Amino acid sequence: LTPLTRRVPQPPPVFGTLPEFSLTNPNGVAFGSKDLAGKVYVASFIFTRCQSFCPMIVQHLSKLQKRAVLEKLPLTIVSLTVDPEFDTPSVLRAYAEKTGADPAVWTFLTGSRDSLTNLIEKGFSVGVGAPVITNGLIDIAHSQKVALIDSKGRIRGYFDASSEGIDEVFARAEAVAGEFLL
Repeated sequence: LTPLTRRVPQPPPVFGTLPEFSLTNPNGVAFGSKDLAGKVYVASFIFTRCQSFCPMIVQHLSKLQKRAVLEKLPLTIVSLTVDPEFDTPSVLRAYAEKTGADPAVWTFLTGSRDSLTNLIEKGFSVGVGAPVITNGLIDIAHSQKVALIDSKGRIRGYFDASSEGIDEVFARAEAVAGEFLL
C-alpha cells in the first residue's frame, strides 16, 4: 500500500537558471546544456583522485541511479569534475565503468579548469578551490551537495549527498518531473 498512499511533495522553488554550457563527456564528445534540455537531472561535483568525500557521493549517486531506473523516474545524473587536468575523458570513462555508472543515465564531464570553475561557481553557485597537494595526496575544496535541475535548466535545490539527502532529492525530482505533465 505504501506506493499508493505515498505523498509526493510540492515542487521546490526556483533558485536560478544555469547558463548554456558545453563540456566533454567520457567519449571525448561535447556534452552540455543542449543535451540536457528537457531533462530533469542531478548534478554533482567530484574528482576521481578524491580519497575523502567523493567515493561516498558516488556511492549514493549509484543508489540514486538504481532507484530511478527501478521506479522508472526519468532522471539523469551528471558529475562535473573539479580536477580537469587529471580527469581526462579516458580517466572519466574508466571511473564510470568502475563505479557502475550507466551511460544512459549518468555521465561524467570534464573541460578546461576555467570553464568548469566558472560554471560551478557562477552557474551552480557553489564553491570550488584550487588543488592542494599535501604529503603526495591531492585535495580540492568543493561542494558535497548535489543540485537538482529541472527540464528548463533551473536550479530547484541543493541536497546533501547522504542517504537522507538522496531520498529527498529523489522525492523532489519526482515532483519536478511531474510538474510539467499537468
